[in-house]
Amino acid sequence: MAQAEKLSLEIKRLIKAQPDRVYAAWTDPAQLKQWFGPENVQTRQLVADARVGGKFRWDLINSEGETMTCRGEYRELQPGKKIVFTWQWEDDEAWENHSSIITVELYDRDGDTELRLIHEHLPSEESRDGHTRGWESALDKLEKFFGK
Repeated sequence: MAQAEKLSLEIKRLIKAQPDRVYAAWTDPAQLKQWFGPENVQTRQLVADARVGGKFRWDLINSEGETMTCRGEYRELQPGKKIVFTWQWEDDEAWENHSSIITVELYDRDGDTELRLIHEHLPSEESRDGHTRGWESALDKLEKFFGK
């Protein structure tokens, strides 16, 4: 179990918006495109068919100028409360035959939202550390999205 914990991450944030608005920012493709991804990454295309069994696909250019694709599938959607989807990088040996799971939980805190993001089953500690930096940056962008 200790090894599995090493290969997961958890981040909590207080977002200055109601849970239903934060949920929409994660599930509405038009909103998702405005904030999703780390600061130094350019989104080329984002597909988010937010329904159980629906597909998620993120085509991007990373900070080194490489094109990359991440894909997944929505597993659970509880409006205003919870989003669970799989996460797998294409064209990356570490992710061949490997899929991770992201859970986003939303809690009402006097009209604001406590967001808890858990990313489990990462393939290595290096991947966990990189994803931690990526999610921290993406959540910074989500906070700014609501600060407009």
